Amino acid sequence: MSKIIIRTPNHLGDSLMAQPAAAAFAAGRVSDDIYLLIPEWAEPIYRSIPDVLLILVENQYLHGLKAITYQSELLKKEDYGIGLLLTPSFSSALIFYLAGVKTKIGYKGDGRSLLLNDILDPKDVAGQHRSIRYQRLFEHYGNTRLTIEPPHLAVMNPAVEEAVNTLADAGVDLKRGFAAIAPRAVAPSRRWGSENYRALSGKIIGELNLDIVLVGAANEYAAGEEIAGNQTRVFNVCGKTNIETAGAVLSLAKLFIGNDSGLAHLAAAVDSPLVVLSGADDPAETSPISDKKTVIIRDQLECISCVKNFCSKKGDDYMRCMKEITVDEVFGAITARL
Repeated sequence: MSKIIIRTPNHLGDSLMAQPAAAAFAAGRVSDDIYLLIPEWAEPIYRSIPDVLLILVENQYLHGLKAITYQSELLKKEDYGIGLLLTPSFSSALIFYLAGVKTKIGYKGDGRSLLLNDILDPKDVAGQHRSIRYQRLFEHYGNTRLTIEPPHLAVMNPAVEEAVNTLADAGVDLKRGFAAIAPRAVAPSRRWGSENYRALSGKIIGELNLDIVLVGAANEYAAGEEIAGNQTRVFNVCGKTNIETAGAVLSLAKLFIGNDSGLAHLAAAVDSPLVVLSGADDPAETSPISDKKTVIIRDQLECISCVKNFCSKKGDDYMRCMKEITVDEVFGAITARL
């Protein structure tokens, strides 16, 4: 019997992409003690995995020197024989090293190879979806092929009740139905623009008779207000949900519209249809896993899927991947999905 510690990713989309492989791995090793070291907010994503112990890390201890000190001391409480790193960072490998994890397994990169005992080459999974990258790491250690399912977030009744109350308080007519929009991507290179989303919202309201609910983090509230403007049926709940209630909101939506983001992955995980606007991201590697997905992408552009946070082009070429996506095109994709 082995005591295995798994460090899961820090971000929402990556956490959901890692979930299926972690679940399949745990299901095949019932005789081992398996622990998942996860961000506190990710507990709803991993709690459905049977027979694993979750170690929750508060947000303040996820990054920087505080994270290294806190997490390594936390892990010293147990004698872990095996450590699997789904994260690519030097610091996560250093935490396992300082905690005394005996065998540390992960992909090389970020100068951390000296801290690892068993090193995988990321070139071996280049161009493959990130969920496969995680799957291959587990398969490498377990020396067996895994069969994985799409990511799934179980939406519990209390979360649905909280979501319904949040929407009702905002003024949403649940009988009429609504479309969910994520108002702004983190990276400027991936932003479609508030004006486009505002125009799209007007078409959805006017032609499909659906309300619009803007979902996101608290720091996206102002971007949501830019979209809402004076439109009476656009409701901004950015910052008013946690991961679980956001999942419940998305499960109630007729459709999700936004960039390839954590919320897009969350929408896919609750089986909501989605229209994804893709530009600087690479759908081959990070697109939400869903059979109810439409991806709008200008793949004829030589710079498409550059994975840069800031567009380096000038003049008319600046942000073409986003600027060439029209409101009418997105609206057409929405009507085809409904």
